[in-house]
Amino acid sequence: MGVANIAAGLQQHLYMGNLDAVRDWGYAKEYVQAMWMMLQSAEPNDYVIATGTANTVRDFLDYAFGHLGLEWQKYVRFDERYLRPAEVDSLIGDPSAAENKLGWKPRTYTADLARLMVDSDVKRVGLKTQ
Repeated sequence: MGVANIAAGLQQHLYMGNLDAVRDWGYAKEYVQAMWMMLQSAEPNDYVIATGTANTVRDFLDYAFGHLGLEWQKYVRFDERYLRPAEVDSLIGDPSAAENKLGWKPRTYTADLARLMVDSDVKRVGLKTQ
């Protein structure tokens, strides 16, 4: 929402914590599909639903702001209030069991997810894009 608000002139800055945290972002719509597939399975099992890819918060900002032709460095400000007391440096999932046993694979990765999110927020604020 911050990217769309900044592009629309409704907000000047986005305040963030640890930009070096590494995360595995995935598309909820696909994760719900994986849950449905788990429920259809004849045998119960434990699965990790993830993309198996690593991106920093900084990468996500680059994808999101870049989608609207903006340089995130001009708008993002560090705020220690957003640092987590028990920060985990890297959270990456291994979806191999879901692929091997359910046939589920992620199709939407971080860069595309960031674009989907920004596009939705751009519509919300009524911003016209090319």
